[in-house]
Amino acid sequence: MKHRPAAANRVGLALVGLLLALAGAVTLARALGLLGPPHAPLIPAEVSGFPAGHPWFWPAVIAGSLVVALLALYWLLVQGRLDTLRTLDLEPDPSHGATRVSAGAAAGALEDDLAESVHGERARASLAGAPSDPRLALLVVLPDQADPAVARQGINGAVTRLRRTLESDRLPAVVRMHAVHRRT
Repeated sequence: MKHRPAAANRVGLALVGLLLALAGAVTLARALGLLGPPHAPLIPAEVSGFPAGHPWFWPAVIAGSLVVALLALYWLLVQGRLDTLRTLDLEPDPSHGATRVSAGAAAGALEDDLAESVHGERARASLAGAPSDPRLALLVVLPDQADPAVARQGINGAVTRLRRTLESDRLPAVVRMHAVHRRT
């Protein structure tokens, strides 16, 4: 089963939204006098006196607030790197051991290969997805006099060599080529 962070985000945000909508509805009902007189204290005296009799109460509130804030910060940081890939799994069967290669190193090797085979202005490669099922995104910038068909053949050759190196029959790739006009 694949991890679906977008679905988890939608469920989490829906729950937070529902909680906030409920709090707003209760506040509105209180202001309209539907939950007692609007001028009455919001918190009964026995409840508001509880923290004074229990010295652990405010430190517990602070600790709970810090936990919630750290979880929210972690969630925010994860949003920026949901689809990044750090390593590639080269050994499909974990019982035979683990062989991993850095995704950055594989992308860098592909960029070097493209520099030699395509002769473009520059190439940027990145790998995303799961370590056992990576996807390739490739941007190749060509000079305006370059032949796109020849560049495409060079790109196909470089991607095929990467697939062979990674011992993978399947490496979905999105390739974007741009031409750059140089003034002479």
